[in-house]
Amino acid sequence: MRLTSILAALSLVGCGSVNPGNMLALSQLSPLTADPSGIRAGIDLPVGVTIPPDGAVLTFAATRSDTGQADMGVFELERLETAQGMLLFRLAPEDRAEYIRLRDMFDAWETEAPRATNGTFSIAVAACKTGSGPDSEATFSVYVATAADAPLAVVVEDAPIGEALEAARNAGASALCD
Repeated sequence: MRLTSILAALSLVGCGSVNPGNMLALSQLSPLTADPSGIRAGIDLPVGVTIPPDGAVLTFAATRSDTGQADMGVFELERLETAQGMLLFRLAPEDRAEYIRLRDMFDAWETEAPRATNGTFSIAVAACKTGSGPDSEATFSVYVATAADAPLAVVVEDAPIGEALEAARNAGASALCD
């Protein structure tokens, strides 16, 4: 399967903020073998920025060009707050059975027709300003784990939040939280 894995925050930051070693490790992740209860994304945001309750979404999709089959799941991620103030997102327990159904189906497609099967696994996070917004020099960091017993790995470290908010605004996102 040609699978495209995307962490939306990566497209918003410069290469200097991305940890190449952890990106290499994450590129080895196969959503076709991952336990959905272990998939987590953490975001450390500065004061003046938040993620709205419905602002983190996981999309898992695949198509088969030989049969025309296609399926996808779009899952609003459950938001948790850590004691350290980081926002943590995970697949809600009630969505895990559907993720497993898709995972098993896409894995069967991959086994049957690897060249005809294409897929996407992405986590998109939409940040917005609160109050007067963040300090002009404020940064954010993004962490991901793909197994329940795995620590959160740094994917983006100390990236300028102003640039990320501007890129999101240019893409049509609201700058301010409702």
